[in-house]
Amino acid sequence: MGGKIFLLKDGDELQEMVETPYDSEDLLQQLLKNHPALLAGDQIDPTEPRRWLLITREMGVPDSDDSTGRWALDHLFIDQDGIPTLVEVKRSCDTRTRREVVAQMLDYAANSVQYWNIGDIIRSFTHTCGEKGVDPEEELAAFLSGSTDPEEYWDIALANLRQGKIRLLFVTDIIPPELKRIIEFLNEQMNPAEVLGVEVKQYTGRKEKTLVSRVVGQTMRAIDTKKVRSGKPRQWDRESLLLQVQERAGDESVRIVDHVLEWAETHNFSLKYGKGAHEGSATIGLDLPGGNYCRIITVNGGGNIAPNFDMLLGFPPFDQREMRLKMLNKLGRESNIRFDPNKVDTWSNRPLSPLADENHFHAFCKTLEWVRGKLEEHHRLAGAQSG
Repeated sequence: MGGKIFLLKDGDELQEMVETPYDSEDLLQQLLKNHPALLAGDQIDPTEPRRWLLITREMGVPDSDDSTGRWALDHLFIDQDGIPTLVEVKRSCDTRTRREVVAQMLDYAANSVQYWNIGDIIRSFTHTCGEKGVDPEEELAAFLSGSTDPEEYWDIALANLRQGKIRLLFVTDIIPPELKRIIEFLNEQMNPAEVLGVEVKQYTGRKEKTLVSRVVGQTMRAIDTKKVRSGKPRQWDRESLLLQVQERAGDESVRIVDHVLEWAETHNFSLKYGKGAHEGSATIGLDLPGGNYCRIITVNGGGNIAPNFDMLLGFPPFDQREMRLKMLNKLGRESNIRFDPNKVDTWSNRPLSPLADENHFHAFCKTLEWVRGKLEEHHRLAGAQSG
């Protein structure tokens, strides 16, 4: 410590402000929670300054499918492009700043892209809004300002998470040279992930307090690498999705995916195409009473299929693990698309190739009809009880 800045007051009064350590790590964490702008989004991306949606403090990070959270990430934000941003805070007096915090953050990154699901993220955001006394839908709408549909925003966030397109931010009052070199090295090597440090220094005067943020890690090599490999979200449609399936999985997979999408459209399911920067997707779902859209199954550009168990968790009766297991067992036993029974709370995918067999295809369609029937039955019963 010991640096100074000067505050010019009332035109000619110069007030000296001295660099001062934070009283506690929690104080710095609370400042970030209340003032996300301290993460210096304008320095991270000067052309399109990053804005931050706080999902939660102390976000649980599991290390297996059945874990509720082995670790707790200090903060989870998502920016306006749906990029999950993991923030870990340490004061410079913490001797772990240059050692454990790096390994810890890499643990968070590796396990979050594997085990987080969008349902848990939405629930954490809703809880955070509840603590602030604000409506989560209004909070999200104000953040997006009409630029993206809220449902599409969560879809984009999930796609970024699954593709490893995340941002890791080490936040501290002083970033020592050793940590700076590690951050720069990781940022140059990791793609599409971004690794940066944010130094938030505190200066105090007689009565005033000033905070100054500085971003480190953006070497020219890292910027050039990410320019080449990164991409903006794009709106996929049936034609572009099938073209990608053909490129990645071949003609037979194109025929199967086209057959599935055609069947879903002609049997009154709702199709929503994704906005992934690199991978296309189409989600087969249902428009339910009250304006709710329930995602059931997603087909991606690799010719794979994934049940949306992380979203079905929010729609009775599939909030019950037993019902999700029944769906998984139907897909495996009747359609020969076999999923891990330990993954009925999260996302996993399998090739659609078994549906080349017409019997398996018809069984798959019956499973979708069964899911629809259970969802609609619950809504009818709930409506009758409320009436």
